[in-house]
Amino acid sequence: MPRILMIVGSLREHSFNRQLAREVERIIGDRAEVSYLDWHDVPFMDQDIEWPTPEPVAAARAAVLSADGLWFFSPEYNYQIPGGLKNLLDWLSRPLDEHDRTSPSAIKGKRAAVSGVGGRGATAGMRKDLERLFAAIGVERIGGPSLGFALSPEEWTSDTLALEPGTMGALEAAVDDYLAALER
Repeated sequence: MPRILMIVGSLREHSFNRQLAREVERIIGDRAEVSYLDWHDVPFMDQDIEWPTPEPVAAARAAVLSADGLWFFSPEYNYQIPGGLKNLLDWLSRPLDEHDRTSPSAIKGKRAAVSGVGGRGATAGMRKDLERLFAAIGVERIGGPSLGFALSPEEWTSDTLALEPGTMGALEAAVDDYLAALER
């Protein structure tokens, strides 16, 4: 059974993107083992503290290394990747061997999907930035096109994600495509 690691780009416990990730987890059901990356304590990337590797960074790397696939769910801040998520990816893209700068990173060669929920732009800027960053750090995007969803005024007010039937169909198809790609 594939192991999927969900990486939510918002640390807010009740974030819309965490809600979206939970919905994807529900759709996946028993077809894969799903876990969530806890990256609350990952420090700012700083070469002065890179070695020995800080424990929160080591834990994040271990979770990524043990996953068969990653699925990112993120808002966008100023039409870009949130700073915290970028910082996490900077840590994950660093070499694993202190003495060999050409050694692999925890994230290089991983396969990932991207989804996001946000304002009217449906996280288009974040998704574009994240895909460009993937190319630089050696992550393969899989599972069909990245999915972005725009929140309604009611969702902003209620703080609850309410996916419409058409949206649910797109999400279900994305899950099927993603799981099929992981099996290849």
